[in-house]
Amino acid sequence: MGRGARTGRGSRGGGRGCGCSLILLVLLLVGLVAAAEFGARWYLADRAEREVSARIDAPTDVSFGRGLLLWELISSRSAGEVHLTSPGSDTVPQLDVTSHSVTLVDGALHAETLDGTAVLDEQQMVAAAAQGGPEGSPIAGLTEVRSVRPDAAAGLLRADLGGIAEVGVAPSVTDGRLTLRPEQTALLGFPLPDGLFSGITTVVDSAVADLPHGVVIEGTRVVPEGLEVSLGGRDVVLQTN
Repeated sequence: MGRGARTGRGSRGGGRGCGCSLILLVLLLVGLVAAAEFGARWYLADRAEREVSARIDAPTDVSFGRGLLLWELISSRSAGEVHLTSPGSDTVPQLDVTSHSVTLVDGALHAETLDGTAVLDEQQMVAAAAQGGPEGSPIAGLTEVRSVRPDAAAGLLRADLGGIAEVGVAPSVTDGRLTLRPEQTALLGFPLPDGLFSGITTVVDSAVADLPHGVVIEGTRVVPEGLEVSLGGRDVVLQTN
């Protein structure tokens, strides 16, 4: 009886030992997978951030979707979602862009679709307008853009010209290009100079040109933060080796 009892207790103890070992093995595997997933996300995000930051001359942050990135890369050589944001700079709009179904094709990264926004705030618009100020106009000195105030309810940008008048400016997109049309066409009896807001459109065009090939301007609107431009694209080339 005593020996049987002791043998039974020893067997049960051995079973517990095997169970603990299995649990430890599972935890180890989970830890290795988690570390590999974290490493893959960190490496790819860091590389993308450095490349995009150098291209647009502004800091960026890159992240991936909620799925297991490592499994996506192993099973289909693709990433379901890549999200990029940037606070912008004095000359670069704020960016919030998401690429979907990113795959490696012929040595280049392609996104099946891309969507996002670029936003110019008030200070950026004033600085951009100053860069593209008109010349050779009888009232060129009076049409300095001193401030730009977004009026989201009216869908207009309110531009203070020389402190003597406020002009409403309506943004739109024509043939994939941003256009800014003043509602008022004259000031003090003189027609408003051509290219009065060309600096703003140039900054937006330059920012889009610095983004991957295939990104286009799809729309625009005035938001409380400033001027928002909607971006989109299909079969966008994100990176070429």
